[in-house]
Amino acid sequence: MQERLRLQYREQIFQHYLITDPNTLILGHCNITKNKIIEIEDRTNSGLLERFGDKREDFFTGIGTLVASEAERSLFYEKYLNEPSIRAFENGIKEVLMPCFVKLPNYPQGRYVQFKVNLVETPDTGDITGILTVTDITEKTIQDRIIRMLSSLNYDLVADVDLINDQYKVVSGGDHNITETQGSLMERVRRVVEELVVDSEKAYVRDMLDPGKMVSRLKDGEFYSFRYSVNNGSNEIQTKNMIISAIDLSLGRICLVRTDVTDMLAAERKVKYDLEKALSEAEKASRVKSDFLSSMSHDIRTPMNAIVGMTTLAQANLSDSRKVEDYLKKISVSSQHLLSLINDILDMSQIEQSKLHMNVQVIHIDELLDQISSIMASPSKDAGLKFMVERGEIQHLYFQGDALRIKQILINILSNAFKFTMEGGNVRFRTEEIPSYESGRVRYRFVISDTGIGMTQEFISHLFEPFCRSERVNRVEGTGLGLSITKGLVDLMGGKIRVESQLHQGTMFEIELEFAVADGKQKRSPNADECIPEESLEGRHFLLVEDNAINSEILAELLQMWGATCVLRENGLQAVEEFESSVPGTYDAILMDIQMPVMNGYEATRKIRSSSHPEAKTMVILAMTANAFAEDVQKSISAGMNGHVAKPVDMKILYNTLMALLDD
Repeated sequence: MQERLRLQYREQIFQHYLITDPNTLILGHCNITKNKIIEIEDRTNSGLLERFGDKREDFFTGIGTLVASEAERSLFYEKYLNEPSIRAFENGIKEVLMPCFVKLPNYPQGRYVQFKVNLVETPDTGDITGILTVTDITEKTIQDRIIRMLSSLNYDLVADVDLINDQYKVVSGGDHNITETQGSLMERVRRVVEELVVDSEKAYVRDMLDPGKMVSRLKDGEFYSFRYSVNNGSNEIQTKNMIISAIDLSLGRICLVRTDVTDMLAAERKVKYDLEKALSEAEKASRVKSDFLSSMSHDIRTPMNAIVGMTTLAQANLSDSRKVEDYLKKISVSSQHLLSLINDILDMSQIEQSKLHMNVQVIHIDELLDQISSIMASPSKDAGLKFMVERGEIQHLYFQGDALRIKQILINILSNAFKFTMEGGNVRFRTEEIPSYESGRVRYRFVISDTGIGMTQEFISHLFEPFCRSERVNRVEGTGLGLSITKGLVDLMGGKIRVESQLHQGTMFEIELEFAVADGKQKRSPNADECIPEESLEGRHFLLVEDNAINSEILAELLQMWGATCVLRENGLQAVEEFESSVPGTYDAILMDIQMPVMNGYEATRKIRSSSHPEAKTMVILAMTANAFAEDVQKSISAGMNGHVAKPVDMKILYNTLMALLDD
């Protein structure tokens, strides 16, 4: 067994010196335990053994001085001096590797090398033998760096360049009419410039590929790039991007990487065009909104001016009841117009944010049409127009829908027809039932046509955009949101709207809406427009919950006008305490504000409904709040309220709602 170990040891040493790889620079072995170099084969012809001596510690210390980097030199000593080598062997490490950059005596430009020491036990003595191999890995290191750089590039030519020796080698790709893959760099540059580069850029490309200037530019950074144009041989001009990277300037080694950026530039131009277009549209939208705000400022200030002015005149003429009555009528009209403007803005905001919800109820189609006709009869007469209402074949009279929003759609379009039709003109409003898309549903078609001023096709294409107003009709007041709101409401209902118009020949709107069929026996919600016989609220007693002193004063006096009395509380907690301490039969209803300090209206209603008072479940609670959207109505109902009246309070709506709830 001992003899076999001796043979294996001698065979390993013998085979070590038979290595013929041309990149092998140094071979040798030594006795680490006895600090002695046994043999060194220096294929660099640098006289390393004579230079550094045959003591192993001195020899490796001397070799370490050839390592260019101080950090790498320190690491070299930590790996290869005697003490760390022995420690490595004792820890079971059999091979110690380290790549680094060295400057050998006969290689002034330096080389990348890999040191390898195999640690083996010497038979018989047990000493530690170190078998040394030093290999030149310069080309492999350069290629690895090039490959790492190329991994993120889409290239059509890669060349490894040795500036010191004026040599290049094509690693990948090439040019269509230059077949050589290696040779003189300057000759290659000359041919590329003469045969491929467009005339106007030849001098520029020569300058960017001048060896001296390349080195100078790379000293300021790891790489630089430039673009130039070439003729691809098919009379097509392509744009190339050349990246010059420093691989190792101490060796004069650089890498040329060329990519075709023709498509990329086309894409960049498209992106630039799209961005410029988007910017233009954004600026246009900003101008439109600015114009809208300017118009809104005018439209809001107009009724506000009337309200403020008429109030001042009324105060100055209190003794003249006729004048005061006239002023109050004009204040009322201006207030309604101002409220309409505000509602339009809020509706548009809700539609754009998809927050508008439908308040579905059972509707009779004839009653709906009668209400719309009644509302529009007076404006048509004032405008001197002939207003014709036509009813086609209708089989289903009852359906489930949001009456307020349906009227809003149709009245918006009818109002526009009245505005833009000259005196003596005609406005036609026709309703008919058409086949529905699904069973159990009814589909109505509403057609509104006029003989008015009409619209251009270009304006029609923007008709439903927010803030859109025709420049020809700026004298007509409004927000410019009416048709945008109309389109939004039609879309929310899953309907269709279509418009046809010719300048000076009139306009036709066609709206199709589909609803679930109702049987007419379901409970119908009270409608503010229905004419309920006027009855006094004499003897009625209400709990009024309102934190705003002016609002509470207004509501109290309005109720007193109908003969009712009320008790005022300023927040939800006070309302709960008042109700719970009251004798049954004290109050007919609670009129509850929503946004209040201490406890809001929703919380107060829930507290009342869950209390032990005998009337907790039956007491009529009516929300009276500025929260006027459909979801606010739903929140009120969910909290346990019986109804909802929006502020500013319309006394007719309040009266009709109270009578409907109190008579149930």
